[in-house]
Amino acid sequence: MGVRDGRPAGGAGSTLRISVLGPISCELDSEVVDLGPRRQRAVLARLVAGRGRVVSTDRLIDDLWNGEPPPKALAGLQVQVSNLRRVIEPSRPPRAPATVLVSEQPGYALRLPRPSVDVWEFEAVVTVGGDADDPASRLRELDGALRMWRGDPYGACSGEGWAQPEVARLHDVRRSAIEQWASLAVDHGRAAEVAQVLAAECDDQPAREEYFRLLALAQYRLGRQADALATLRRLRSYLADELGVDPGPPIQLLERDILQQAPTLAAPVAPPVPETPKPPSVPPVTASAGRREPAGRENELAALLGHAEAASATGLRVVWVSAEAGGGKSTFADSLVDRLGAAGWAGAIGHCPEVDGAPTAWAWREILQQAKFRGDLTSDEGLDNSFDIARRVMEACGSHSDAPGTVLVLDDAHRADGATLQVLRQLVTWMARSPVLVVVTYRASEAGVDLLATTASLAAVTAEHIELKGLSENGIRELAASVGLESVDTPLLELLRTRTDGNPLFVRELAKLVASRGFSAAAAAIPRGVTSVLMQRIERLPAEVATVLRLAALFGRRAPIDGVLTLWNRNPDATAEELVLDAIDTAVAAGLLTADIEAVHFNHVLVRDAVYDSIPALRKRRSHWQIVLYLEQTPGVDPDELAHHAALGAVPDTVERALELVTVAAVARFGTEFTADSADLWRSAVRLHEMAGHAAATADAADRSAFVVALTHLVTALAFRGDDTGEARARRGQAIATARELGDDDLVMAALTCWRAPVIWTTRRQRIADTELIAAMTSALGRATGEDRVYLLVSLVFELEGIDDRRAIELAAQAVEAANGHADPEVRCAAWNARVYTALGPDLSAELPAFTDEFDRVADESGVLAYQAAAHFFSFLARAARVDLPGAVARAQQGLRSASSGRAGELVVVLSAFSAVLEVLGGDIDQAEREYRDLTARLQAAGAINSAEIGLVGEMVVGWFRGSLAHLTEPLAAINNVAPQMISWVYVVALLDAGHVEQARRVARTAPPISRDFYWTAMSVFHARALVRLEMTEAAAVLYDELRRWSGTIAGLNSGSVAFGPMDAVLAELADLLGDTAAATAHRRMAVEVQNTVRAGLTELGRR
Repeated sequence: MGVRDGRPAGGAGSTLRISVLGPISCELDSEVVDLGPRRQRAVLARLVAGRGRVVSTDRLIDDLWNGEPPPKALAGLQVQVSNLRRVIEPSRPPRAPATVLVSEQPGYALRLPRPSVDVWEFEAVVTVGGDADDPASRLRELDGALRMWRGDPYGACSGEGWAQPEVARLHDVRRSAIEQWASLAVDHGRAAEVAQVLAAECDDQPAREEYFRLLALAQYRLGRQADALATLRRLRSYLADELGVDPGPPIQLLERDILQQAPTLAAPVAPPVPETPKPPSVPPVTASAGRREPAGRENELAALLGHAEAASATGLRVVWVSAEAGGGKSTFADSLVDRLGAAGWAGAIGHCPEVDGAPTAWAWREILQQAKFRGDLTSDEGLDNSFDIARRVMEACGSHSDAPGTVLVLDDAHRADGATLQVLRQLVTWMARSPVLVVVTYRASEAGVDLLATTASLAAVTAEHIELKGLSENGIRELAASVGLESVDTPLLELLRTRTDGNPLFVRELAKLVASRGFSAAAAAIPRGVTSVLMQRIERLPAEVATVLRLAALFGRRAPIDGVLTLWNRNPDATAEELVLDAIDTAVAAGLLTADIEAVHFNHVLVRDAVYDSIPALRKRRSHWQIVLYLEQTPGVDPDELAHHAALGAVPDTVERALELVTVAAVARFGTEFTADSADLWRSAVRLHEMAGHAAATADAADRSAFVVALTHLVTALAFRGDDTGEARARRGQAIATARELGDDDLVMAALTCWRAPVIWTTRRQRIADTELIAAMTSALGRATGEDRVYLLVSLVFELEGIDDRRAIELAAQAVEAANGHADPEVRCAAWNARVYTALGPDLSAELPAFTDEFDRVADESGVLAYQAAAHFFSFLARAARVDLPGAVARAQQGLRSASSGRAGELVVVLSAFSAVLEVLGGDIDQAEREYRDLTARLQAAGAINSAEIGLVGEMVVGWFRGSLAHLTEPLAAINNVAPQMISWVYVVALLDAGHVEQARRVARTAPPISRDFYWTAMSVFHARALVRLEMTEAAAVLYDELRRWSGTIAGLNSGSVAFGPMDAVLAELADLLGDTAAATAHRRMAVEVQNTVRAGLTELGRR
């Protein structure tokens, strides 16, 4: 719908009548209106010829300027459409939607009832017909229809190229109307009238036998037998002299009856009996077993298969398939040919070339070159014209008489030349009764005059027009997998769907971007290939339309028309408004925008993004500030919208005002449950502070303090969002350093404690100690009180975990004690978050269930979704540690539900690792490997600081079960150099697998104790395996004593992200080394019991 489309013409109660059966004219409430100059009349006439369907702007321009449009043709068309709207809807208020001449992708259309246009009414009466049981009523209908004819259709436009086929067709319709009328009138006592009308018509149509038959019959009934015979002799002579043929049987029968004065001549002629269709001669198409329809196109493919079955049974069918660039037309056609081929059909595809210079009818030549259609063809010899090509294609189709049918695809027909379309029309005529399905694909917005004329001419055999819309979810997943995204989870699916609307090209390009640069990049950027496709379309539009698109893009996907007008001209007048509205109409007609009375909307977010990215940076900045000035004058403006444009439009002269607007919006968002969503606003605020010079040592102290506050809020928001831990740590360090320079202890404390979000994963790269930060936090503990003390203790816990686990445990206990009784439940949540986290290791493992239950309770009381999600996550880990797989999955799902409303990024991705773990437990190591790789990519996209190391952990799991880690020696060595407490024993096993026994022994002698964290049990199995293989009996005895309490568990499962089989399997190996055969046997029995528990859990989950 356009900017102005939607109510009765001219206002309520107005009646409009358009006439083109003769001179082009228009009446509004019975008053003739002036339609303006010739070309403006031609616009209206051309739309009438569209019969209510949309006529593309490209086709209108090509028709109106006879294929040679001037450079500003589209602008001229805009003016003519605007003028016509004023004429035919004079009472329409400004910007009110129009109802008659509407903008609709990809052009314009007339929306009128049939009686309002004489040619539509005329054709409907003639071709549809009335009640066959009431000849008198039908005769009156035909009388009225013939009276509408006032001369050549389309008046002064009748000689135009676009009008000539339509005029010729309408003359045929009129001749049919005359035949129907004469047949009825001669039986209703109007023989004299019939004789008078047909005498003139026979002079114009000397070979039309039915005219002569009815004229002779009328003359006979008027008692003019000699005239009747003379009429028939005249016809016979003409046919013999000009065409060399005899008249048909009806003429011969009438002549004989007149000579014999047969009594039947006085009786009405019996209506013809419809031909009974023949039964199907070939079997219908059925799906072949084992083949899969293209995902996302199941319904469309089913429809085409139904038409194929109909063609096989009753004769040729044509199906038109339209989609815009990247819409998947060609792929869909390929799938159809493959599917029908599997059902025994012959098939071929011809592609219309994109560039000039190819031989005529190239698509059909390509079809003939394909193996199944080649026949005796060895060259293009004998294919000099469309007739010969059509004959050869028909012969090729006929050579497959043993097949259920033949499918021919004419691909990208919007680029077809005249010969290609001529062959198509000829083939359809010749093979009307053959079992052939013809599928023509094209872009509706680029369909030219010839193609649309061909579409109209083949209406009788057209089975359906199919428009390919966006892919289904399965289709998006399958297409993403084809470019390397083998696993598409819900957030990624939502990104691909919302950013592409399911357009296959856009899905493919965006999926490639995700595969190469990660989720975050795809959410912020658009693929180069997509931009190219879109900008090519936009560059074809008039300059003022492109300008309006750019101005609208500055607002976002939705742009207020008043705002666009303001950017167009700071003091818009009526002329400017008309120009803008006409440009919007053109963009609507081009399928780029939709519009209502207040705003325009980009039909596709990628269109908006492509247009926006094409705007030069300086112009963007200046325009965004103009939008700020506009919005400040707009009542009820959203502060976030103001802040968005202020941040993008700020320059040194306006930065202070911009900072004020951004900070107001950031503070408002920060104080809600959507703290994470304030990150971008605080990032903008920090950037504006820096632009204003507030980060400099020479800046005013108040400004520098405000800068620190913005930094601390940014860290908190980033911590809640969890998508860039590295940036959050860097900004915290910047805030601490600046606060120290200011000598403000309160600001320093705020900076040290600003990481105020749930923590479920380490926040340090490779878990390396930040000694300077630890020292600063430890020093501040002596003066911290209340809430600050709790958050300082919690922050210190997460800096020490994995480095000094015993102290981390002590500090977490102090945090819980300090938080008890605190009025703010979020403070208690933070303390229990730290307490539970430290219980994931071996030292407090017995306390973990009780700790998670308490964290659950506190989080529920707080109502903070992010902490509730974290509590579910830790409960999930506690159940996994007990090998309660169904219980773990249930809590994981609860965590995911909470995370979708809280911090979906890191938590969703980490929880998804459990799917890989379940594959490991089920024995499908190959699938587990794929899922670990996918997990690594998602963690990188989510900003997880240790994503590469997590990927390595997945490879360790796979290597464990495949029996070798030799291929991991290099990456393990790199980590061992900086964090030996994490990885030393894994490195020892890898060296042993690689045959480096002595080096493995040296590493083992110097290996530090394993970090006593959530990976302790996982790393301990490598420790055990290494000790057994190196026969280090004394150390094995110590480890055996510590690991015995983990009997009956799965090693590593308590982390939720890895599993190395029953702990009893390595305990048995240790017992063997120590010579305790009975213990080894008992452990092996326990390992079997654990495996049975795992199998039962997997069965309950439906994974076996």
